Amino acid sequence: MGKPNSWGEEGLAVLRAASADAPRTPGVYFFLADSNEILYVGKATNLRQRLRQHAAGGIPQSQLHQRYDLVRRVVWESADDEEAAVWREAELIFALRPPFNANTGLRATDPIGKDAPAPYIVVQETKGLLSFALEPTVPATGRAYGCFPHLGKGVASRLGIACSDGYTALLRLLWAASGEGSHMPAAITKSAPPSFTVAGLESDTLHRFLSGTSPKLADQLLLAATDRPPFMQPALRRDRDAVLRFFAAGPRLVRAHRLHHHLTTRLLDVETYRRLLRDEITPLIALPTT
Repeated sequence: MGKPNSWGEEGLAVLRAASADAPRTPGVYFFLADSNEILYVGKATNLRQRLRQHAAGGIPQSQLHQRYDLVRRVVWESADDEEAAVWREAELIFALRPPFNANTGLRATDPIGKDAPAPYIVVQETKGLLSFALEPTVPATGRAYGCFPHLGKGVASRLGIACSDGYTALLRLLWAASGEGSHMPAAITKSAPPSFTVAGLESDTLHRFLSGTSPKLADQLLLAATDRPPFMQPALRRDRDAVLRFFAAGPRLVRAHRLHHHLTTRLLDVETYRRLLRDEITPLIALPTT
């Protein structure tokens, strides 16, 4: 089947040239218009192979399919592995909102078309009782962490799933370590603000985890939950693994952006988060000087 005329030979020539130059490594790639507008952000396990697929026949699930006539430049950024590429793509779609990307990496929108607020994790501590909640803004009381734009409803990317599933797993481990009750409280599954008293849990350990500096909390909670019945232990170990993924996809990722940009503030608002990501790729997509 021939390629539709709307694909444009100039755009296809750009794709063929890019596929010849791209490395055979994981990474993300950007399709740019002649105005230097970012049209599309994609991910690949093998950048050269993926760009060859675009040049040869397109990626049907891509919204840019059959609109390659718009492409004038292709640039890419290598990643350490496939998962890093997947997460980087989700971050960049969130920050850049390219017109030809699906919204699977974006937060849900409200009726007037604005992004739903990215949540903060807020911890209240009163006489050893820890209360956890997701809040759209930083409250006057409690200790807040974030923001975590990939945490919560409306995010379908693998990065978002790692955040949301891992945060729920964190609440389950806190409940298990607390020793309260023999059944999972409904408050966890319904996303209500649960509270726990966890003996021996130092607030500094929790702070280091939620601020992205140490994942040790996951193992400490699993150890504290060893008194739970044996049939619960396999699920709790899976929760520990999910909590570690949340640490990597949430707190540690936020901290990595802060350190990369030499920010001393512990909290980021959603627009600052987006700006930091845009700043990170600005040198990559800048028009070459002659």
